[in-house]
Amino acid sequence: MKKKSNMSTNNTSTEPKDDIPDDANEHCPGTKSEKAGKASSCEGCPNQRICASGVGQQVDPAIAQIKDALSNVKHKILVLSGKGGVGKSTVSSQLALTLANRKNTKTEQSQQEEEEEEKSVQQIGILDVDLCGPSIPRMFGLEGQQLHQSNLGWGPVYYQDNLGVVSIGFMLSNLDDAVIWRGPKKNGLIKQFLRDVY
Repeated sequence: MKKKSNMSTNNTSTEPKDDIPDDANEHCPGTKSEKAGKASSCEGCPNQRICASGVGQQVDPAIAQIKDALSNVKHKILVLSGKGGVGKSTVSSQLALTLANRKNTKTEQSQQEEEEEEKSVQQIGILDVDLCGPSIPRMFGLEGQQLHQSNLGWGPVYYQDNLGVVSIGFMLSNLDDAVIWRGPKKNGLIKQFLRDVY
């Protein structure tokens, strides 16, 4: 059994395919293909049965819900790295604080523009999806706080009037508790944060 190269089998393209499992055979048609699990190249693949079931072709209903929930968020900034301990939480918290405390730098403003600006203060949110070591609550001095639950969903913990914080750290009874979730459970919580926080 040959392992796949994660490149498209189309001779004209060398683009990596994002729907090919890491442990798939070399000429994997991809999980979203009509040939998934049925092509001759799928024989002996550990994913053959699940690919043939059509699960990979289904659209996750949470995607549309998340898209709808985030439609009111004008700007989204993602801070990530494939390595731990490089300062992602530090950069995120400082960026959120800077944006929340930012003032309009125009030197000549009319009185009306100043009044409108005061009414429309930028709302900033920080979503900590570091499930294994949530440090954002500690960085904002919000340890021991709880997410607010209502019929609308989860409300963030507010650091200041226009800066809301959401983290799994607010759901743990002890910050030293280990949360070792992977795969569907981890993805499910991240989707829930993105979909259900108002």
